[in-house]
Order: sequence, then C-alpha cells, then structure tokens
Amino acid sequence: MEFPLRKDLRPKSGEPEDSAWIWGSDDELGRLNLQTPERVKKALESVSSGEIIALSLPFDQPAPPCYNRETFKHHISKKGSIAFDDTYEMNPQSTSQWDGFRHFSHIPSGVFYNGTVSGDIYGPDASTKCGIHAWAARGIAGRGLLLDYARYAEANDIKPVFYDNFKIKYDDLTKTAQMQGIDLRPASQGGDIQVGDILVIRSGFLKSVRTLTEEQRAAHHLQSHKFGPDDGQRYLGVEQSEEILNLLHDSYFSAVAGDQPAFEAWPSTEEYYLHEKLLALWGCPIGELWDLEKLAEKCAERKKWTFFLTSTPNYVNGGIASTANALAIV
Repeated sequence: MEFPLRKDLRPKSGEPEDSAWIWGSDDELGRLNLQTPERVKKALESVSSGEIIALSLPFDQPAPPCYNRETFKHHISKKGSIAFDDTYEMNPQSTSQWDGFRHFSHIPSGVFYNGTVSGDIYGPDASTKCGIHAWAARGIAGRGLLLDYARYAEANDIKPVFYDNFKIKYDDLTKTAQMQGIDLRPASQGGDIQVGDILVIRSGFLKSVRTLTEEQRAAHHLQSHKFGPDDGQRYLGVEQSEEILNLLHDSYFSAVAGDQPAFEAWPSTEEYYLHEKLLALWGCPIGELWDLEKLAEKCAERKKWTFFLTSTPNYVNGGIASTANALAIV
C-alpha cells in the first residue's frame, strides 16, 4: 500500500479537506492498521534489557482532574465473610488516557473519523461505529519513539509555561531529536522514523504538576472550560503549524502520546486543532497524561530512545476513550 504525503491527499467527494480515510469505508482502526505483524515483530528489536515500565498514572491522578472532569471514585463491598469486590466510577479521560475516534470531530463539518456522525454516537439511532472496542479487540503494539523535550528545554535554559498554551514548536522537536541522535524524518526520506512508530513526547508537565499542592493544581484544573481561544483551561503542548501537520501526517505514526493534558497546546490559536486532524481526518490515536518520568530516565541511561510499546484499551462497545493501560518494554 502506498502512503500519500499530506500535500498529495485527494479526499473523495463529500469527504472533508485534508482527510485521509484510506483504509476502507468500514474501517475503525485508522493508523493502528500500520501495526502489522511484520512491523510489530521488527519493533521487538528495540528491546535490550526486557525491563517493563508502566506509563499510567493512578486512576485518581492528577487531582483534581484537568478540564474539570469527573473525579475517580472507588467503592469496596463486602461479599459475606470471606471475600470483597470493588467498583469504579470514573471518566477514563480524567487520568492517563487514549482519545478515541468518537471524542473529537472535524469542526467545520461536524464529522468524526471515517464519516461517523453525532447520531452514530448519541441518540435514538446510535450505533457502536468507530468505538474504542475496535482498538480493544485488536490491541496496540509497536515501536515507541520518545522525544524528551523536557530534557532538551532544561539543557538549553528554556522555561516552559505549563499552564498556558505554550507551544512546543517543530524546531524544538527537531533539536530535541538531534540532541538524542535521531533524524526526525521518515526513513523513506533518509531519517529514522519507521512507518507505524508511536511518537511519545515528554513535555515535563506531570513532573511540574507533582511539585504543586492540590489547591494550586485546582486553581488551573477547575477553571471554566469553554471551547475556543478564551478557554480557561490552558496547557502547554505541541504547536499547531504546517510543519507539525506535515511531520505528524507524513511520518505515518500509528499513534501519538505525551504527558501533557491535550498533547497539543491548548487552546489553539489557529483555525484548527491537532485533535481534529489526528483523530477525525487521519485516524491517529492520541495518548495524553502519560507518566513518562521513569521511561525518560531509562532512555537517557541507555542512550537509546526507542522501545517496545503496548497497550490494551478498555473493551467498551461504542466507547469514546480509554485509560491508557500502556507499558514500555526496554
């Protein structure tokens, strides 16, 4: 299968501009289709020690949740005199998470990935189309590639503003990659990115959050959330730019993730969000609020920034999102 560059995309009649629904009209996996058995097997070559590193926060972290989302509640019940059960009340997007294809639409058209519409998700005629269950039934696995922007920023006396739409720019990512000995171009262009890689960016957000009291975090996480440039929820992340769009599209990552609340700088100052490009138009899963501290330390120690990454999303028919459930194996 040939993978067109973003500049060469030619959506079919009725499909949004810049869309790349190239896997068929019934597809629910998007770029997870890039995780073929051959590529997953090849990704195992990135494992050296076999050490397992969990990338998820506890379900009750961060506290309080960003975007004023629901807090995690854990209930334990006694079953007679010899056993116990427990139940959870939670929003899977209140902690380390995957954004699914039903989470965010292409704003101008209101359409979600592969032609899914709001009526498919909610209402009397709702179906399970493009729900998170499709990912869960298959699983996620591939070669992870960590770009440790936080380490680059510290080494270059850059002081990110974590609670504003501070932008991690394309040049920042290329310089981070260079510091790590990585050519941030697709292999087809002579670089080090392989088709199906999972891009993981450490911004330092969670490291910073851990230095704050719950009251200090609440002053930001509980701000009013209204979509648009005046959103009270403001977080650092990857910039919205043509260079970033071309990098994310043309590299054919099978997923992207980071330790920041929205992966991208929030709110956007452009006329689009990376969410609509990645999720709705390209079918690329987004991981957010991943705990990357131990992984970053281990990668720096090894001087190797690739690893095997695997995740089992929650098996919820028609689900919008999932807790991350992600592991790095180095």
